Amino acid sequence: PRRPLAITISFPHTVEDAAMRCAAIRLALNVSAVPVTRDDSRTPRTATRDPRGCFRNRRARVSCRAGASSGAPPAADQDGPEPDGTDTGAAPSSSGKALQSVNVAGVSLFAGMAFTKSKALALPHIEVPDIAWVDWAALKRAGFKACVFDKDNTLTVPYASVIEPRVVASLNECLAVFGHENVAVLSNSAGLAQFDPTGAIADAMEKTLGISFLRHSSKKPAGSCTALTERFKCASNEMVMIGDRYMTDVVYGNRHGMFTVRCAPFSDEGESFSIKTAKAIERAAVALWRKPEGSAHQERCPGTKPHTRIPDGKNAKHFVKSPGVW
Repeated sequence: PRRPLAITISFPHTVEDAAMRCAAIRLALNVSAVPVTRDDSRTPRTATRDPRGCFRNRRARVSCRAGASSGAPPAADQDGPEPDGTDTGAAPSSSGKALQSVNVAGVSLFAGMAFTKSKALALPHIEVPDIAWVDWAALKRAGFKACVFDKDNTLTVPYASVIEPRVVASLNECLAVFGHENVAVLSNSAGLAQFDPTGAIADAMEKTLGISFLRHSSKKPAGSCTALTERFKCASNEMVMIGDRYMTDVVYGNRHGMFTVRCAPFSDEGESFSIKTAKAIERAAVALWRKPEGSAHQERCPGTKPHTRIPDGKNAKHFVKSPGVW
C-alpha cells in the first residue's frame, strides 16, 4: 500500500521569516523543473525495486542536492559532459535555456539567508540605473584592480549579442581605466560548462562584444573565486562585481568580499517565467531586508554598506558619478 505524504509546517517567529519561507518555497517550485521532451527512439528503461521498496532506473539516476551553506556544490555535482561522453558544441536549444533557469545552489543560499543573519549578502554596496553611473576612475584610485561583469541585463538585453547602446561609453571607459586584461564577464550561460561545454558561445561573445568571458563550472552564487584570482592575479576584495541579480551576482560578489554594484535590468523581454518569478521574489526579499541609512545594520544599506577599500571619510556612494541617483 502507498504511504501518505506527510508535510510538517513550522511557524517562524517573525513576519519577515514567514514571508521569506513562503518565497523560498515558491522559488524552488518555479525554478527546479525542467521540461523534458520524450524520445521514443531511446532504449526502453527498466526499473527494479531495491530492498527499501523504491524503484531505481537501471540506465541512469539523477540526483539534485542543495549546496552547502558556503554555496559551493559537492564535488560529485560539478558540471561536466553528458553521460555518453558526446559534446556537439551546438547552440543551446529551448530546453537549454530552461536548464539555464535551474539554480539549485541559488535557491539553497536564498533559503539560508531568509532564516539566518546572512541577509546582508543580498544587499549591494551601491545600486545604479546602469553602469554609466559608476565612477571607474574612483574605484581604481581606491585600490580596486579588476572588474567582473554579468552579461544579460548588465551589458546587453537578455540573450542579445550586442552591447546596449546606453552603456557602450561606460564599458569603454572601464576597459581603459582597468585594462582589457583586468575586465571579464562571469555569466551563468556563456562560458558555463553546463550550458556552454565547448566554450563556443563564449568564443562568439568575446568576438562580438570585445570583452573576455570566463570559463567556469559553477553557477553564481555558488563556486569559489579561484578562477578569477588566478586570472587577475589579485585578491577577491580587490575586485568589483557588477550585475543586475541580487541572488546571483550580488550574493556571489559579497560572499567573496568584492565591492558589489547592482544595476537595474534593461528589460525582461525573452526571459522565462521561472526567471521572472525568481526576480520578483528577490526584489521582495531585498525590500524586506534593506535597512535605512543611519540604522545599526549598515551592512544591509546600499550606499553606506562598508568595504575595506572605501577611502576614509567616504562611503560607498563615493563611487557613484552623481548622488542624484539616491
